[in-house]
Amino acid sequence: MAPVYPLLTGIGPNGRMAYSVKTLVFLALVAGLSACASPSPRMMGGQKHEIEVAGSRFVIWQKADSVEIYRTSMEMMPHLSEVMSKAAIAVTRTTGCKIRKGSLAGDAALMTAKLACG
Repeated sequence: MAPVYPLLTGIGPNGRMAYSVKTLVFLALVAGLSACASPSPRMMGGQKHEIEVAGSRFVIWQKADSVEIYRTSMEMMPHLSEVMSKAAIAVTRTTGCKIRKGSLAGDAALMTAKLACG
């Protein structure tokens, strides 16, 4: 009977990586799905906007006066303040509304905000 190699290390008897095809397919699916920018349930039916600002790509879901902002570009250790500034610009350009003061919150991947239109 062949020895079972630890899935987490992926090291075979010869010291080389020994991942199975199933493991590689699973990892590819996880990586692909984690890059999705699907709206949360409360934003279902909202309007989708896509925009790039200074090298950062965003998908923005808008419903009434609320937005969800997903950064979809790969960036190595982005500074939160820079991402938030770019996200605010992206929201203003795509919705035509300003962000209500103090409402922009989140992290470098997902932010939420309230709009001040009019």
